[in-house]
Amino acid sequence: MKKQKAALLVLLSLLGTVWAILRFSPYPDLKKFKSKAFSTAFYDCKGNLIQVSSLEGGIKREFTPLKKIPKDVRRAFIKSEDKRFYLHNGIDYLALANALFENLRQKENVRGASTITMQLVKIISEDTQKRSYSQKLIDMFNALRLESRLSKNKILEYYLNSVPFGMNCEGVTSAARSFYGKKLSELTKDEIKCLSVIPRRPSLYNPIENPLLCAQRAKVPLEAATSAYRYSYPFYMPHYISYVKKYYREKGLDLPANVYLNCDLELQQLAKKYLRQALNEAQASRISNGALLIMENKSGNILCWIGNENWYDNSNSGQIDGVLVNNQPGSSMKPFLYLYAMELKDGKGEPLMYPSRVLADVPTEFGNSRLYIPSNFNNKFNGPVRMRVALASSLNIPAVSCLNECGVDGYLDFLYDLGFDSLRHGGKEADLGLSLGAGEVNLTELVPAFSTIVRDGNYLPLEYSGLKAHKVYSSDSARLMCSILSDSSSRALGFGYSQTFQTDYPSIFKTGTANQYQNIIALGATKNYTIGVWMGNFSGKTVIGKTGSSLPAWIAKNLLDYLEKDHVFDERTSFAQPEGYHLQKICPLSGLPAGPDCPGFVYEYLKDDMKFPLCSWHKETEEGLQITYPAEYQRWLLDNEIKAQIDYSLTPLTILSPQNDALFYYSELYNAEQAIPVEITGGTSNSLEIYYDGKYYDKISRPFYFKLPVERGSHTLEVHSGLEECSIKFLVK
Repeated sequence: MKKQKAALLVLLSLLGTVWAILRFSPYPDLKKFKSKAFSTAFYDCKGNLIQVSSLEGGIKREFTPLKKIPKDVRRAFIKSEDKRFYLHNGIDYLALANALFENLRQKENVRGASTITMQLVKIISEDTQKRSYSQKLIDMFNALRLESRLSKNKILEYYLNSVPFGMNCEGVTSAARSFYGKKLSELTKDEIKCLSVIPRRPSLYNPIENPLLCAQRAKVPLEAATSAYRYSYPFYMPHYISYVKKYYREKGLDLPANVYLNCDLELQQLAKKYLRQALNEAQASRISNGALLIMENKSGNILCWIGNENWYDNSNSGQIDGVLVNNQPGSSMKPFLYLYAMELKDGKGEPLMYPSRVLADVPTEFGNSRLYIPSNFNNKFNGPVRMRVALASSLNIPAVSCLNECGVDGYLDFLYDLGFDSLRHGGKEADLGLSLGAGEVNLTELVPAFSTIVRDGNYLPLEYSGLKAHKVYSSDSARLMCSILSDSSSRALGFGYSQTFQTDYPSIFKTGTANQYQNIIALGATKNYTIGVWMGNFSGKTVIGKTGSSLPAWIAKNLLDYLEKDHVFDERTSFAQPEGYHLQKICPLSGLPAGPDCPGFVYEYLKDDMKFPLCSWHKETEEGLQITYPAEYQRWLLDNEIKAQIDYSLTPLTILSPQNDALFYYSELYNAEQAIPVEITGGTSNSLEIYYDGKYYDKISRPFYFKLPVERGSHTLEVHSGLEECSIKFLVK
């Protein structure tokens, strides 16, 4: 009895040791197998397949949990490959004995007796060697190890998701697509049987190449095999899918088997059609690239993303994602500048900028050693222009003046708050050029920033951006901006009465050009959607001609028409009215409340708690209507031969040019012609005394224009008019 107990203990100990070896012995191949990647299927908001990502060597291998694999599929593969799968421990000894007998009788290897577990062992070890008895023993040992570590269902799940079918396809999910263009749940029973026999000999039982042999082996009608075809996997939205993949990588997340995106493939195809049409039209101008992004305003969802019209167009860098490329946005940035200025306060605690404020669109110098003299796109100057018109008509000089008054540093902080992180590199160096979009940004920054205007100043980040929602500026500023950017009459000064932006629903638009028209941008928005379109080229070639921004604007407008086809002007779609402002008649020229002598008026929003005097620019006299301009318009009036009065009393004595600390360079070639032009305005007297380098230089009458000699060295200029005086210094090298 003691010997029997001892033998039993030895046996149990031996079995325990064997089990421990099987269960805990190192199995690095299994660890590596568990971590291998699977393809990801990307779908749009309507369930349309966008693309299935490829793995190494272009293999498609999608993962489906066992509980979601149809029972018919599981049964078919078990019946075809391993009838007693749930009855053995990884080795089917009965099948092994039958195979051994048959191989000895035939004097060659005609049967293998590999179980599903043993086949999974081969997949795990990536073993493609010819079978041998020694290798068979190793497979049997590893099969026992697998069975001791994994449940039957887990083994079956791994097998069905990894079994090779040929044609760069692994796993039953990808096999269903590759051979029948279907989901697993859509396969017929006969199609499932056809798939179940392929893994035995993929080259022989491929239903596309050998439908008869496949049907015979699967014991199904020939039609089940002949209906198979080589499925062409869709490859839509490649730039957007790359963006989503990058997001997962940066977050350290594994891509799931299925990703359901909020984009709309139908909208994507329509947008691509419009973009292709616009690029074809612009081909003669060397515009070869275009990008487009559409955002849903209530959610931040990306509805459409086109990084380039043709991914496969290598000659035009088709794989570069124009949505993410930083480009100078030109005048499309101006709304953000004026929004910032509308949030600032002047010395009286009033808004620094408001729609009726008059800005001087006259030749102006900015800076000193870095002299900046901007001009408008049409090289014309319009004199006094209300802020509403200056922005809607995209005038440059008022914008630069606005930024000069606000300050670059504060404006940059405002732009950072709007998500323009790209400007952290190079934004400061752009200086006053920021007012005209000199800093480089991309559409993923422009589109959500522009959407804040129709979202009452609330910033909602684009999905997959990782940014947070927050309030950037006041609702009233946003609502005033909606009023300005939807005002076709105020746009007429710069663009005429174009029908491009005329819509049957409330909408706002802003365009921009930069870098000699190499970058052409249009932004458009409704309460529901925001769109950004960029056109240009990545090659750096100079664009031929001045194409303007009509093409991207045409695309933006057409796509908003499609998105808003069921909406019209009503309370739900109309932009809200500012709460702290009221509509009042103002003089179109002075921006002040219209007086009795003003020849006309327009309605404008004036702040409730701001006090404005009546317009004093217009006055009826015995000679007729007299117009009096502030002193800053003296040069503009003279250049345009406009007969009008100038009121110098309201303007302090000011040296308009040169700027203080200006830097000039002496040229030996043009020493006879060169001179430093000086312009001065204001003053309490109609005469001006000039002192140059501390010495009396001259005395002149209005208008105060004169020239100074160009002499190397440091110089001072001091002027006196009545009781006022002012001075500057400058350097000539």
